[in-house]
Amino acid sequence: MSLRRACLIGFRIFSREEIFKNGLTIQSQRFISQLVQAVSSKSHSQTISYGIAAQADVELYQIKVTTGRRRGAGTSDGVRIQLMGANKESEKIPLAPEGGFERGTSKDFTVPAPKGLGTLRRVHIEKDAPIALERGGGWYLGQIEVETPLGERLLFPCNSWIGDSDCGFIKAGLERNLLPAANEMQPAYHEPVHVVASGMAIPHPDKVKESGIKGVNHKGFGFGGEDAYFYTQGRNNVFGMGVADGVYSWRNVGIDSGHLAQALMRTSMHMAQAGIEDVFKVFQTSARYVQSEGMQGSCTACLLTVNQANGQLHAANLGDAGFMVFGRPRALVSFQAQSLDLELKFKSGQLEHEFGRPYQLGHHENSSRVDDADLVSFYVSPGDIIVMGSDGLLDNLNEEEIRSTLTQLASRDGSPSVMVQTLIKMAFEASMDKQRTTPYSQGASDAFDMVYNGGKPDDITILVAQCK
Repeated sequence: MSLRRACLIGFRIFSREEIFKNGLTIQSQRFISQLVQAVSSKSHSQTISYGIAAQADVELYQIKVTTGRRRGAGTSDGVRIQLMGANKESEKIPLAPEGGFERGTSKDFTVPAPKGLGTLRRVHIEKDAPIALERGGGWYLGQIEVETPLGERLLFPCNSWIGDSDCGFIKAGLERNLLPAANEMQPAYHEPVHVVASGMAIPHPDKVKESGIKGVNHKGFGFGGEDAYFYTQGRNNVFGMGVADGVYSWRNVGIDSGHLAQALMRTSMHMAQAGIEDVFKVFQTSARYVQSEGMQGSCTACLLTVNQANGQLHAANLGDAGFMVFGRPRALVSFQAQSLDLELKFKSGQLEHEFGRPYQLGHHENSSRVDDADLVSFYVSPGDIIVMGSDGLLDNLNEEEIRSTLTQLASRDGSPSVMVQTLIKMAFEASMDKQRTTPYSQGASDAFDMVYNGGKPDDITILVAQCK
């Protein structure tokens, strides 16, 4: 075996504790210290099979893994980490600190990734199943901090069990996708929340006239036209909700994208009910299901989950649907809170190739992938209001109109159902107003360099969730 080939398979990952203890230097000993062992041994449990021809092809990331303080939080089982960038992804890299991951501790590692990884979009973490047949065997992962080669620091919160909890009867999977935190949304402390939600969908008025299509709205699930939505409480104190908007133009070739949107939302709902907090996994698994079923067409989608035990929200958005979070400034919250105006705390972006051509999940070769979705994680607090909608909402009402309406309704103890009905009426009226200035008219004016007025008639879906 050549020295070059040995370098390919002999790349051991050292924790900082090991580096300091053994007097190793990252630049020299990392590639050499395990070389003889890698050549002579067929067991590569502490190596990675990397397509790296030379050290110049690799960039080093500093990783800090923090284990939570829950009882039974630690683990000595094998753990692997994978860095998922916009352009490339690393291999699954074993992390094996001396003594394992103990409760309430932080462990530092230096790990490699191929050069040109791009913006770090998510961190995939997985744990081996426990060897002993005993109760629990899970790992309560607090968070992972990443420092990129350029010195950028990113936080990937978890604060959840990976594997079944040692106490508390939490059943969780052995792998997890961690999303980057929105730094401005990190409160000084985390609070439990209870999420109460409502939703409604109405179809484009022309669809009602031509074919008698009407919205179908049940508690927790509904659809109107090609839009579909869900909201649900699940196991492990997980709340989930989502909206999908099927592309109508597929009807010209005999395909109803509404079926795709409904199946995507129904599958996502079942996964949230099963207690899966990992929103990327929910989205990815649901997308694979509808594709495996041979469903055709395309749709946009927005999904989120909330861990109600600590208020952590995780979201994935693909296309021009989206969500906003409104709340009151924490410093001003008091017994007079109901008299305070809500403020916009977060608004998701719209993913479009160009105006009117959003990213879409679909069966055709030019469709977008789940990996293209915008991913974000942050904490919500009691009193926050989450508004999610298809473009039928976001094209017709701006954030200030939504904010002021919610402020008025919240001051009168309006329920999520009342908020949904009020906003959907406002959005419908705006969509039919040919003289009104709307987000859609402003976008069209900018895109086509012309003055455009009026709303955009469309299917309209709105969900409102209150955090209590």
